[in-house]
Amino acid sequence: MIRRNRKKNDAGFVNHLPWALTLALGVAFALAYEHLHERTESVGRELKALEIKRDQLIDQIHRQQYAWARLQSPLSLEQALREQGLVMTWPERDQIVRIRVDGTVDALTGPENRSLNHYARTDRIVLND
Repeated sequence: MIRRNRKKNDAGFVNHLPWALTLALGVAFALAYEHLHERTESVGRELKALEIKRDQLIDQIHRQQYAWARLQSPLSLEQALREQGLVMTWPERDQIVRIRVDGTVDALTGPENRSLNHYARTDRIVLND
C-alpha cells in the first residue's frame, strides 16, 4: 500500500480561511470606524466654527441695538434737533394717535383708554438719560 506524503496537504488553504476572514473583517471594521471618526470630527469642527460665527453675529446685533437705542433716547433726539437748528417740542397727551396693525385708530385722549403700559415696547433696549 502506498503511503500518502504528509507534506502535501491539499486542505492547507481551508485551515487558514477562518483566520483570513477574521482578519479581513477586522480590517473592514477598523476602516469603517476610522471613516466615521473622521466624519464626526469634521462635522464637529464645522459646528464649532458656525457656533463662533453665531456668537459674533449675536454680539453685533446687541451692539447695533444698543447704538439704535442710544440714538432714540430723548437726550440724543434733542441734541440732534439742536444740531440741525430745529425748534420742536414733545407732543401733548391728546396729540398722540396710535394706528394699530389692523388699521384702527386709538387716541390717548381720555381716562377710559388703556394705560400707557399697553403701548410700551419691551422688545428693544431702553436707555434712561
